[in-house]
Amino acid sequence: MTNDQPQTSSADLMREQRLQRNLKIVVGGLAALILVGLGAVAVKVVGLASGGSSSAQTSRTVTVSPGATLSLEIPKGARIVSVSLSGNRLAVHHEGPSGPGIAIVDIETGQRVAEVKPVESVPRN
Repeated sequence: MTNDQPQTSSADLMREQRLQRNLKIVVGGLAALILVGLGAVAVKVVGLASGGSSSAQTSRTVTVSPGATLSLEIPKGARIVSVSLSGNRLAVHHEGPSGPGIAIVDIETGQRVAEVKPVESVPRN
């Protein structure tokens, strides 16, 4: 009588046990990597939710006294369209006969930091 299942020798049994042990090590290592990755994501989410950030940013509070006056020269005939404040910088969007522009002023010193003049671009083909 022939048996359809082959007889397993002790060498085959040892090989099978070694393979199972190696697979358990690999699965354990991958599980550890997944847990470390999820931990890193959780730390980042908590850090962002609490208002922290990875880059070093400093915020300053600018106090302007109620009687302070800030002067800004704009082209003759121009009108101020909008004003935007960010930190200690004031952006004033103006339009006039010479075209639109944006003046950026440091409100602590009253000095004009930059003048932005939009220019018409040439169409690209």
